[in-house]
Amino acid sequence: MKRKIIFLPLVGILLIILIVVKVVHSKITEKKQILSSASQPVMAECFVARDTMPEFIFTTVGYIRANESVELVSELSLRLISIHFTEGSFVQKGSVLFQLDDAAIKADLKKNDAKLEYARNTEQRNKDLLSTGGISQQVYDESLFALKVLEAEKESLLVLLDKTTIKAPFSGMAGIRKVSEGAFVTPGKVLTTLEDISRLKIDFTLAETYAAMVQKGKKLNFEIDGIPEVFTATVFAVNPSINPETGNLKAVAIIDSPDARLKAGSAISLEIGSKTLVSSIYVPTQALIPTPGGFHAYIMNEGLADYRKVLIGMRLNSMVEIKEGIQSGDSVLVTGFMKVRPNTPVKIVKVW
Repeated sequence: MKRKIIFLPLVGILLIILIVVKVVHSKITEKKQILSSASQPVMAECFVARDTMPEFIFTTVGYIRANESVELVSELSLRLISIHFTEGSFVQKGSVLFQLDDAAIKADLKKNDAKLEYARNTEQRNKDLLSTGGISQQVYDESLFALKVLEAEKESLLVLLDKTTIKAPFSGMAGIRKVSEGAFVTPGKVLTTLEDISRLKIDFTLAETYAAMVQKGKKLNFEIDGIPEVFTATVFAVNPSINPETGNLKAVAIIDSPDARLKAGSAISLEIGSKTLVSSIYVPTQALIPTPGGFHAYIMNEGLADYRKVLIGMRLNSMVEIKEGIQSGDSVLVTGFMKVRPNTPVKIVKVW
């Protein structure tokens, strides 16, 4: 009986020892497998960084507008008596578009002419009398002053009479009129619009970073939704200074002999391409690893992955400038980021 009591605890102890040995052995085996897998090189592709002066293209939004555009208004409060153009038609510079009622002004001119004739005769008689001593200098000066006042009034009336005829300030396409004959128009009321579309302009802005890429005479390509073609424009003017509030530079391009399908007011996608002026290091954007502390990249260093922080500059379509962290000749990993870790062995299977 005593032997059985002693034997049972020994069996239990042996079982516990066997279980512990098995657990320890499995952990050792697992650790060896992990170490073995860690020692296997990660297959990856790389890009060899080098100094370059790439030609790159970036896009910006622009808006088409007419070469010249104006809203025609009246400067006088008068009744509109006639319209001399067809809406949407081409009109020549100087053509009469609207005629306001000028009857009252013409009547004032006739009255002024009568007064002027009398004042001229009076001034001439007084001039003759002054030469013979028949009147004083003061009397003659008063008659001369009255004559000059009437002449000035006539000039003013002629200016008003000219304003009753509203003419085209330049050749272009007349817009939809906003008044009808018989309407009483007031100063500032828009009667119609006039646009010179013999050539079109594109207004666009670009960030300060790209300001040096646009100069007068540069050719630009642009596209517009709904038209499967690429059009060309030429930079016409560039603002001399950058807006300090937005950091943008304004510019204007010209479309000579524009396609009839291009309409003022349309938004377009404008492509601007240029070579960089100074060589620098550029790598594919997919080589960068964004982190809360900035961008990093893996660089090959004697067969191992070297994790480095990099400082980026200008971005292109698929490339990015590296200002710090990568030197010319460095092999930068562009794939394998799911497996690679700092100091991980890496085997390059393709060089970009």
